[in-house]
Amino acid sequence: MRGQAAVEYLMTYGWAILALVIVVGILLFSGLLSPTHLVSDECNFGNNLPCISALFNEGSNTRLAVNMFNGFAYPIRIVRISIVTTDGAGLSGIPTNIDIESGGNSSFIATLNSEQLGANDLKRFIGNITYVSCAPEIGDSCGTKEHVVTGRIVGKVIPQ
Repeated sequence: MRGQAAVEYLMTYGWAILALVIVVGILLFSGLLSPTHLVSDECNFGNNLPCISALFNEGSNTRLAVNMFNGFAYPIRIVRISIVTTDGAGLSGIPTNIDIESGGNSSFIATLNSEQLGANDLKRFIGNITYVSCAPEIGDSCGTKEHVVTGRIVGKVIPQ
């Protein structure tokens, strides 16, 4: 009697475990549990410099497009933008001395200085934006005191 109960117990839970293994295998095989599927795009340089980014391939290069918004109550001049991947690859073609009115925006497209990424590849960037205030209280020109904002960008290469 006890032997039969033990066999029934093992059979019941054995089928349940087998079904669970099959479901997890299907999810892994389909790619729904891959890290690139679970990570969302992000472009974050703080509340006063929100941004939107896109990572895409053009020709034999991978390019990063960024649209920066000025959330400050005054105009600013972006003096320098330094963005690198977390593995150290830089970007070329980033402009300097960008004037952005309060509530305005500015866009740029830079080229990744490494091999071309594949479609849906995930890339992480870290960066610094150095800006000066162009508030009317300063005068006709922008100030000289530089402020640095640190942020990050995470993006998947958009398939074409």
